[in-house]
Amino acid sequence: MAKVRRLTITKLFIVLIFLTCIVSMVLMITYTNCNCESSEEIEHRLKNIKCSREKEHTDNEIGRNENLNENAVDMTDWQPQVLAIIVPFRDRFEELLQFVPYMDKFLNMQKVRHEFYIVNQVDGYRFNRASLLNIGYMQAKDKCDYLVMHDVDLLPRNEHLSYSFDVVKNGPHHLSSYELHPRYSYKTFVGGILLLQMKHYQMLNGLSNKFWGWGREDDEFYMRMKEADLEISRPEGITTGRESFYHMHDKVRRPRDMERSHEQRKDSFKRDHLTGLDTLQYELIRTHKLKIEGASCTIYHVKLICDENLTPWCVSTPKR
Repeated sequence: MAKVRRLTITKLFIVLIFLTCIVSMVLMITYTNCNCESSEEIEHRLKNIKCSREKEHTDNEIGRNENLNENAVDMTDWQPQVLAIIVPFRDRFEELLQFVPYMDKFLNMQKVRHEFYIVNQVDGYRFNRASLLNIGYMQAKDKCDYLVMHDVDLLPRNEHLSYSFDVVKNGPHHLSSYELHPRYSYKTFVGGILLLQMKHYQMLNGLSNKFWGWGREDDEFYMRMKEADLEISRPEGITTGRESFYHMHDKVRRPRDMERSHEQRKDSFKRDHLTGLDTLQYELIRTHKLKIEGASCTIYHVKLICDENLTPWCVSTPKR
């Protein structure tokens, strides 16, 4: 019995050796016929990649320096005044990626010194364009000489649409006038793109903070300007009509908040003597410096504070 057991173990051992030899031969044949790289070849390729990346980095640095030299602009003949581009903002980063570099080039072409103030509403209340513009003014008032209230989805196409300080010397200038705006054509319209001096914005106590949701805040601001006897100028000699601007708004993907309670509807057509810069309440969460295709902007992430006794419509009504 013991002899049979020893023979069985011997046979198993021989079979195991035979199978090991076969597997080794198969692996050798496979390795010989494949395009596998040896450890030396892999190490060599990694060195090449490293050298290539270092060269690419160096070339990029040289290219950036060359671009800086080529783009170095003599600004001695640019206007001395600085324009604050104030953009009320929420969830529109696709438009922002187009807006900032486009407007940077457009204003550079006009030799207008400028800074971008993107005021991003991050609270849970309904969008309040007017309050965001008021915040932009508060951030820019000590750094800039005049401002433009600018929708992020509206871009000028005609190079004769001027953003220079000259257009606001005598009062506000409505660049996207009712004769040129792609959508709005009523004569008291002052939305879209409106320029004015800082002192005039302060004199008007900014915009009303009562407008939550879409629209009407610019109509109330028109009442403020007329009440203050400020003359509103508009572009002259523009022959491109309603093709003067790109309007990038997608109403399907970004439907407007048109909700109106009864009280809000009544309030929307009145001159607001209660709110403005002096009643503005918000929390600045953080600022974020951003560069898009070489154009710099600052994003101010803010939470608005709503007096729900005064404007209960700052909170959206749950849909049934």
